[in-house]
Amino acid sequence: MLLALLTALSVITLRMVLFYNGRPAEGTDFMLVHFLAIVTIVYFTGQRTLQKDRSSGFPDLLREGFKNAALYTLIMSFFLWQYYTHVEADLFRAKIEERVALGVSEGQPEALIRERMERFFTPFNYATITFFALLMVSAFQTFLIGLLHHKVMRRFMR
Repeated sequence: MLLALLTALSVITLRMVLFYNGRPAEGTDFMLVHFLAIVTIVYFTGQRTLQKDRSSGFPDLLREGFKNAALYTLIMSFFLWQYYTHVEADLFRAKIEERVALGVSEGQPEALIRERMERFFTPFNYATITFFALLMVSAFQTFLIGLLHHKVMRRFMR
């Protein structure tokens, strides 16, 4: 759990440093960082699980890895909700205006487009979508790294 917390704090710090340096991460540009963070968390959690008990089974590796990856996902989703609510609060307003202007130029009614965009582009929706996407990635990576630990890495443990 400590590894997940430290990794989340590192990623949050990186995101805030980028923002304050005038280069905020846009949308999916930051997903590679999340993927790397989840791989790191799951891998080292599996290593620690095998070091504690070399006879830990595949379900134990999956449970421990996913538990830590899910904690990271939860922390990051909460952070993103707060980040887009308080730090970069104007981003969604700009996205809405951009989409409305595009729709109006195509001949669609502004009121209808604005209503749809305001319901979709919210910090809560973004955080929720990110939560479920990272949770799916966590499950997939936990399975693959769990297999790696169970079938290969166990042989190299002392």
